[in-house]
Amino acid sequence: MPTFDVIVAGSGPAGATSAYRLARAGLSVLILERDKLPRYKPCGGGISLKIDRILDTDIKDFIEATVFGAYFSHGQKEGTHLMSEQPIAYMVMRDKLDTHLTCEAVKAGATLLTENKVQGIAAAKNGYEVFTKDSVFTGRYVVGADGVNGAVRRFIYPNTVRTIAASIEAEIEVDQSVIDKHSNYVHIDFGVIPYGYAWVFPKKNMLSVGIAGFRGVVKRPKEFFDKFIKGHNTLSGISEFTYKGYPLPLFRNQQNLTKGGVILTGDAGNLVDPFFGEGIYYAVRSAQLASSVICDSIRNGSNDLSRYDKLLSNEFYPEFRAAQKVSQFVYACPRVWFDILSERTELAEKYYNVLRGSNSYDNFLKELKAIGGSLVKTAIKKRIVRLFS
Repeated sequence: MPTFDVIVAGSGPAGATSAYRLARAGLSVLILERDKLPRYKPCGGGISLKIDRILDTDIKDFIEATVFGAYFSHGQKEGTHLMSEQPIAYMVMRDKLDTHLTCEAVKAGATLLTENKVQGIAAAKNGYEVFTKDSVFTGRYVVGADGVNGAVRRFIYPNTVRTIAASIEAEIEVDQSVIDKHSNYVHIDFGVIPYGYAWVFPKKNMLSVGIAGFRGVVKRPKEFFDKFIKGHNTLSGISEFTYKGYPLPLFRNQQNLTKGGVILTGDAGNLVDPFFGEGIYYAVRSAQLASSVICDSIRNGSNDLSRYDKLLSNEFYPEFRAAQKVSQFVYACPRVWFDILSERTELAEKYYNVLRGSNSYDNFLKELKAIGGSLVKTAIKKRIVRLFS
């Protein structure tokens, strides 16, 4: 087996995008994927509309639904529809999207080996040796796109214990009339699970239903999931479905995601929105940045990829830190947040603009602070009145 310029571990959005960009640049690229494609990937499948600004390939044939707003509720009791005139997000199935993006990388010249899970990495004379169960591959650079618990991250941070949020999700088949009713909005419930939210996302032939707790590992998450299903007027009574749990590697703090010629992207780098848990946009964008840095490094004859960390510091981390502050308020005070959102509905449009890429989390946080102070006091007073009425 020849020495590759770059070995990419994983063929999700981050891995496939990295491989596509690197192969298009004329580099020899090997993708090592754990599973046979297509493969089911538990994921809500929401992608913010700003993905349109950065995608290299057309994904319109793989969009299951286009979302124009949300139905926000608190504890599955009170709720409010807040719709927009313009789209805010797309819904996809990861098996279809990931396979498409990987096929595009192969068309660009990348080599794909499925059923080859990366189990370890070691520095070698001319780069790195990458180990799977039965083989050893050599590459000058390695892109870690093998997810939350991948071997590439362990190479950079061998002794680090990660704090990972918990999520449960199921794809539930329902009548077409139900799908049609839900086709252009998502349902987000604050309060059904502590420090997190529950969701219903529309797909072509089903609804994606899930819960996520954003503060450590939620105890008895299945109980919260069942509670949400049973309390939902559309889903109550449905029992024929299979749920899967999966970790959410939310951004917690800034870390260096490079070590020599090894670089982490997407979930492997904890590059996940700490407010709503979106990962696909950041997987694609981080892969694009990583690919650019690798290409520059090869041109310069360098093995230093640290410029990637600087790019993330400028583009990702300020947004993530602002999103963290939004998250800390919303999930600590879901009732207060719901009351504010119900009274000042323009806040939803301001957040939708974050998803579109025409607003930033930093600006949204400032807007929330500017109009939220008096409303927080009012909402808390209302809450106190409810407790004693």
